[in-house]
Amino acid sequence: MSDIEVLTRIADGLEMPDEARVLLGLAPADTRVTAIRGVRPTTTPEPVAVTGAAGGFGPNSAQTRLAICGSRAGTTNNRMIDAAVPVLARLVFTHRYPVSHGPVGVGIEVMTYIADHYRPPDFTVAVGLFGRRNVVRDAHYVLVIGGGAGTQDEVDLALSMSKKVVALPASGGTARRFHDRAKRDTRLRAWLTDDRFALLDRCTDAGQFTDDSGDALDSLAEEFTKIVEDLITDNQGVSSA
Repeated sequence: MSDIEVLTRIADGLEMPDEARVLLGLAPADTRVTAIRGVRPTTTPEPVAVTGAAGGFGPNSAQTRLAICGSRAGTTNNRMIDAAVPVLARLVFTHRYPVSHGPVGVGIEVMTYIADHYRPPDFTVAVGLFGRRNVVRDAHYVLVIGGGAGTQDEVDLALSMSKKVVALPASGGTARRFHDRAKRDTRLRAWLTDDRFALLDRCTDAGQFTDDSGDALDSLAEEFTKIVEDLITDNQGVSSA
């Protein structure tokens, strides 16, 4: 039994109200709580509607929703994940994308990075959704970074719902396995042109990216995020939910 499950059982036994559960990082799947008031805003990038779980404080104009799936596991490239978290956080923050994610994993890392580095008004606690179906159900795009067996379940559910799945293959784990499958089976990426998939395929090997600082992982993370941004922009307003 995981720590989250233990805490949930304790909260259920004590009949904790939702407000108390949020302080523990817990909440029922249908509770759309993303923040607790009290953080002084900073002057970094322009206004944003960030979400912690399934809602936000003001959606983006096109209502594009992301699910960020993945975790650090035995077969993942954790240095690649380290590089991906800040640039994905910037993408979410800049475009005000509502984000769904589980109670642990890369999604919560991205939202925590936003809270710690951008400090948007009224955002202090990110609350993950319980139930893998709930994580991907309302998303237009499912981003996969690393991941183990649980992430694989989320990817399979997303595919069964005809979601647009985009993986960062260099992060390893489920992301790499899905990318390799999609390379062989074009049905898994039917919504992508071959040219666009070829760009994602470049994100398999960090050795293809160099910059002045010599940090290839950072360059690869930037490239992947730019591809995701372009994909969303080109398909703005097209829903698969």
